[in-house]
Amino acid sequence: MINTHGRPATSRLFLAFFLFGGLSFTASSHASSVAVDDYTVELYDIYCTACHAVKASGAPQAFTSEWHDRLDKGMETLVNHAINGIGNMPPMGTCVECSADDLHDIIQYMAQEQ
Repeated sequence: MINTHGRPATSRLFLAFFLFGGLSFTASSHASSVAVDDYTVELYDIYCTACHAVKASGAPQAFTSEWHDRLDKGMETLVNHAINGIGNMPPMGTCVECSADDLHDIIQYMAQEQ
C-alpha cells in the first residue's frame, strides 16, 4: 500500500515502532549510550538483581554512579571479574547460560545511570 506521499505505509509503522518503544536506549553521563535488548534485561532480572539491586549486598548498584570507577578499569577487566568471580560475587554471577558477550552487555546495561 502506498500512502499519500508516495512512500510505502510500512515506513510509518517502522518509524512508530522506533519512536514509541520498539527499541530501548538509555543515556548516561559516564557510560556511552547502549541499545539494550530484551534478552539482556531478562538475564539481569533473573541473575543480577538479587545483588545489584540490593544495597546491603555490597555489590555495585545497577544504574548508579557506583560504576564510574569500575568502568575506568576497562570492560575486559570487568567481564573477567564477572566470569571468574570477585569478592562476594560467584563465578558467572550464577548465570550458567551467560556467555562473555552476555556479561559484557549486562555490565554495560547496569553501568548506565537512569
